[in-house]
Amino acid sequence: MKTILDLTYNDAKEFFLKEENYFSVELPEYFIFQGLLENLDKELLNKDLKKDLGTAIKVRDLDDVNYKILNNKDGKLSWRPFQLIHPAIYVNLVHNITEENNWGTIVNRFKLFSENTKIECHSLPVTENKEKSAKENQIYEWWQNVEQRSILMALEYNHVLHLDITDCYGALYTHSIVWALHGKEDAKKSENRNKQEFIGNVIDWGIQDMSNGQTNGIPQGSVLMDFIAEIVLGYGDLLLTERLNEKDITDYKIIRYRDDYRIFTKNEQQSAEIAKELSEVLSGLNFKVNNGKTISNNDLVLGAIKPDKIHWIYNKRKTENIQKWLLQLYVLGEHFPNSGTLYKEVKHFLDWLKRREDSIKENDSEENKAINHPDVLISILINLAYNNPRLYPLVTGSISFLITKIEDVQYQKDIITKIRKKFEQLPNTNYLDVWLQRLTLNIDKDLSYSGKLCEKVIGNEMPIWNSDWLNIKIKKLIESTSIIDVDKLEKLEVSFSESEINELGDYDKLFS
Repeated sequence: MKTILDLTYNDAKEFFLKEENYFSVELPEYFIFQGLLENLDKELLNKDLKKDLGTAIKVRDLDDVNYKILNNKDGKLSWRPFQLIHPAIYVNLVHNITEENNWGTIVNRFKLFSENTKIECHSLPVTENKEKSAKENQIYEWWQNVEQRSILMALEYNHVLHLDITDCYGALYTHSIVWALHGKEDAKKSENRNKQEFIGNVIDWGIQDMSNGQTNGIPQGSVLMDFIAEIVLGYGDLLLTERLNEKDITDYKIIRYRDDYRIFTKNEQQSAEIAKELSEVLSGLNFKVNNGKTISNNDLVLGAIKPDKIHWIYNKRKTENIQKWLLQLYVLGEHFPNSGTLYKEVKHFLDWLKRREDSIKENDSEENKAINHPDVLISILINLAYNNPRLYPLVTGSISFLITKIEDVQYQKDIITKIRKKFEQLPNTNYLDVWLQRLTLNIDKDLSYSGKLCEKVIGNEMPIWNSDWLNIKIKKLIESTSIIDVDKLEKLEVSFSESEINELGDYDKLFS
């Protein structure tokens, strides 16, 4: 399967400049970024972003260059920021990374990272082909080369140790990108620290520019940042290989998917030795192992499959009763909150609702239109989402079909009011507001929602990103290029369309 590393520098540039890779977090389909990216691609080509297009204001002095979408993480007090990277910095980074010589440097470093066949990485961004999208290919890549290969390891090994990194993106030290691409010794030489020819420096500076000068953490929410994380994690694979070779540890296999490691050995002691070396490598890169998610298992078949998936295999009961189906999902969410299996199964429920609706339209059968107690079903879904915030898009999509089964328009509005009041108890629900706005646009147009993205939907001209550090021409281009597809907005119905539903199902939600 083709990964990003199989692309030419020109094709890699085209890949990163696709809007779905610029912001990979699920948004309603009327948000569009492709036109903005293409306009900036033309304007910034062969130009120095700060020297040619900047102002006296230093970009690093601004703390709102990127737009942060705060999302409640666990239905409690934790939260996670997704970031819409300032499009000018994003496009400029893509230009630099995919310049022919720089792209060659990056590809060659990854060849070095992957020389040890005992450590396999299967999380590099995969590209689309005629049969499948990049997202579908990524799902297959995980299933085939992580889960299935893990089961296959049971033929050779007797023990597997699962571990991952705590807050990988938030902890990533930006200088480690330079170490990864040019070697730590060369990167730290005084004459190389400001070397423009080092693409690692350029990436490091770009991330600092968008982060108020901070060197800890990279933004979450784009395939480009996923790729940059892979540069550092791949370097970690190289360092781990060197340490294991020094200690003459040879009988093992490690399968890595982003910051998730599966260490296969003959016994628990060998796994512990490798885990110790890995922990020290990661510590040197400013990472910490998440002890709460470290799992040791002598059963490689069951150990290869995530616990939430095993639970669902054992406990799923086929039922024709919609409420019982939702209660099964609710119980799954109680046992394994925010899990990939929960996300996948709620997506199945949404797909079923859509197929049911289409069948009703085709057969025009009044008898099949009714759904018993749709308000009760909505209540179950809302409480499921309350404790599992990654389900927000899927739950609002499901409710979009159920709420139309309530004939009393005022009762529909009352339910929406209750939903909003319930979620007011949670902090940082900007992301939820984006999806609640989509749900209610054709139910109650007078409802208002906070956050710049929601305001853009109703025509507010407030800029999303702070562009005061850019000259008037580029600033005006960014602020005047619409990120809302007005035609799609006008054609919206209460119930989600087929295209909207097909866009949901982000592979990261399935496997994280």
